[in-house]
Amino acid sequence: MQLELSKEQEHKLKAFSEEVIERNKHHNLTGYKNTQTFFNDQIADCVLALKACKKNLQNKVVDCGSGAGLPSIVWAILEPEKMFYSIDKNIKKIQFQKQTIAKLKLKNIEAYPTKIENFILDDSHTVVLKAFGSIKTTTTQLKHRDHQKNLIFLKKDNKKTEEELLEVPALLYDYKKHQYVLNKEKMVALELYDSKNSHN
Repeated sequence: MQLELSKEQEHKLKAFSEEVIERNKHHNLTGYKNTQTFFNDQIADCVLALKACKKNLQNKVVDCGSGAGLPSIVWAILEPEKMFYSIDKNIKKIQFQKQTIAKLKLKNIEAYPTKIENFILDDSHTVVLKAFGSIKTTTTQLKHRDHQKNLIFLKKDNKKTEEELLEVPALLYDYKKHQYVLNKEKMVALELYDSKNSHN
């Protein structure tokens, strides 16, 4: 698997992986126990997803339900010119992220212990969601907040995702599929945007 990383990027991403696995011994950050496996699966997924949807990101990106910092910390390492906001309701996970952000000396990411309902959004933000609920539930929630465009869901490209997409037109969204392959498995970065007000 060719990720095409610079030496600095690879160094920081491996350091991040090591931090996750080490801290996971004391806090429930991930189901992974091995650094290399975590890197090959989770880090690689974030890297490939970014390559697939990079040109569709706004300059401000909000990672909703970021857990240990996926994809926000990975993307902040890869895209230093963009600003990332990582939010998760789990305080311990956010504390871990803040410590890791400081350790990696990342200046373009901030982490907040909150829910998406409480984060101030406008149409200058891209909201990215990895392994976070259904498309219908999330988009309905965000439409209530009048944030109606530039959502990106990172999902497996399978039958379940296709079934979820059948509900998208009823939510007044259009979508684009940015597909990629992770360890021979089909994945997709689903870009949803408001069908009336989007510039896509």
